[in-house]
Amino acid sequence: MRRELIKALDFPISLLLETIEQRDCPHDSLFETTSAQCQQCDLNRECHWLSCLNEFSDFESKATYTINASVRYGIDVVGTLCGDLNHDDTICGCGACTWLREARRLTSAFDARFASNRYRRLF
Repeated sequence: MRRELIKALDFPISLLLETIEQRDCPHDSLFETTSAQCQQCDLNRECHWLSCLNEFSDFESKATYTINASVRYGIDVVGTLCGDLNHDDTICGCGACTWLREARRLTSAFDARFASNRYRRLF
């Protein structure tokens, strides 16, 4: 499951990088905390998320629940983009909607697997 979660991050990362690249980002898709342009950009949260992922790109050293939380944020990002395009992600066959369904299944499986231990923090 851990490997699947790590692999699931590829899609939202590539989608956001492509979206940011189309905007001709002056910071080469790297969030700059002190940049007024980054602060005013409507993708600043998403770009900041990408920067955080870059900081811990060695996923092997990260806890599985941290990776799961990153996938959940990716679900929110992709879901918002699909919603903006008026996609019905429950039936649409595009890559983004298909990824959403699979990522939701994966995070639900993670929850089911670890929900049996009520003392384990999921997030």
